[in-house]
Amino acid sequence: MDKKDFCGDCHLSGSVFESMTDAVYLIDPHSSRVVDANRAAYESLGMTRNEVVDQSVLSLNKDVIGLDQWQAIAAEILKKGGFTFAGRHKRKDGSDFPVEIVTDVTEIGGQTLLLSVARDMSHYERHRDYLTDNDHIRTLLLNESSDGLWDWNVVDNTLFLSRQWFRMLGYGPNEIEHPTLDTWRDSVHPDDLERVVGLLQSHMQGKTSRYEAKYRLRSRDGSYRWVHDRGSVAERDDQGHACRVIGLVLDITESQQYAEQLLRHSRHDDLTGLHNRRAGYELFETYLAQSRERGATLQVVMFDLDHFKRLNDLHGHQNGDRAIQHFAQILQGELRESDLFFRWGGEEFLLLLPETGRVDAVALVRRLLNCFSESRFVSDNGETIQLTCSAGIASYPQEGDSIRALVSAADKAMYRAKQAGRNRVA
Repeated sequence: MDKKDFCGDCHLSGSVFESMTDAVYLIDPHSSRVVDANRAAYESLGMTRNEVVDQSVLSLNKDVIGLDQWQAIAAEILKKGGFTFAGRHKRKDGSDFPVEIVTDVTEIGGQTLLLSVARDMSHYERHRDYLTDNDHIRTLLLNESSDGLWDWNVVDNTLFLSRQWFRMLGYGPNEIEHPTLDTWRDSVHPDDLERVVGLLQSHMQGKTSRYEAKYRLRSRDGSYRWVHDRGSVAERDDQGHACRVIGLVLDITESQQYAEQLLRHSRHDDLTGLHNRRAGYELFETYLAQSRERGATLQVVMFDLDHFKRLNDLHGHQNGDRAIQHFAQILQGELRESDLFFRWGGEEFLLLLPETGRVDAVALVRRLLNCFSESRFVSDNGETIQLTCSAGIASYPQEGDSIRALVSAADKAMYRAKQAGRNRVA
């Protein structure tokens, strides 16, 4: 469907469609594809019409992330027949601007589509200006909000911090008498500082419609709190330079720690602390790609504990779990930082040895097996148990050019080692 079809079916002439001052988009609700856009739409993005049409609306809107979220919004629009959404559109140069989007459902050529009108809200800030200029309202917000609010005078570098800001970081309300931007800057974690200052400067230079960052702030006792910081320029001079910036800081330490815990559980094996199969597989792809790019060898080693079923049957699953942990700890202490060691499943483990020849890999694995077999493992009831392990090696690129092929070759070699008597490498 081209623009002529679109305008004709909607009973709009091409000149009317193109002369509209607001951006207009025609969107496929299922795929999120932009079917058409008027001049105001693609020029507001710093693009040509061809650069916008057939592109996913997800690449234009900074506040709709992923096809799942889009489909949920589209379903709501189709259900209600209309929708108003506040968000940010992203220009070709990476900058963004605030928009209010009113979307309706339309039928064109027998196809159900979404007609979205996006209004640039950059100049519609009278309400915000009223709040920031009204001293009584500003005082109420800065002192009574549950978040830590701040008001930075860029001209003289003074910084007003609310009582909640001080309380959040463990300070008394009057402990820091004359805060400046350096008060805040010195509290930001060194690893976060450059990124956060860059985000703030980008907003002050007009490249983004607001400042927003997640980072760590040092509290009074020296520990760090995770915060979500948001703000915007409230005043500019005649040359457009920022004179005043106002924002708020929300303590998100607990939610951040929970998110990190969930991420760790999703990528690490709870029993051994090693990368799990999912994370290991992703890293395996990276190691393999690097080996291809460099024309380097990569050794893939499959380990399997010997007589593990018998260990579980005779000594119980708790001792079986402890044996797996013991094996992981022994090998971790003997490997290089460049090696990748992760749990493949059950009592099986994979070890990747980048830029390592076959002879060196065999020598290393033999040493690892000896370390393990000579280590002392004591069961819960105090009995010393002799543990051993078998291993198989596959070499990239000689025995495969894919993860599947290399793991299969290493697995077959490992079973040959077991058939040859166990506690050895093949």
